[in-house]
Amino acid sequence: MKKILILSAFIFLTACSDSNKDGSSKSSYSSCKIISSEALYAKDRDNDLKQCWNAEGAGFASQGDALQWCERQVNSYVANQYIFGHSIKYAVESTYCK
Repeated sequence: MKKILILSAFIFLTACSDSNKDGSSKSSYSSCKIISSEALYAKDRDNDLKQCWNAEGAGFASQGDALQWCERQVNSYVANQYIFGHSIKYAVESTYCK
């Protein structure tokens, strides 16, 4: 009975944790990633979809701040990667890049 009680307490405490499994905070935006690309070539689209950036420190508490930071990351990537840009969609997440 004691083992069940201890196991239940452990599960409850880990479920209430403020951190994701990767150590990022559940209450902040910790990464930015490209989720859609309309690049002309399939190889470029695949490469675009592999792009992900982790926020420094604890991430961003505000979604608006995280999206502004994310837009700068994506724009810099596109400017350095392509002569002519193309349509890209991006998102911010509470977890770090995988």
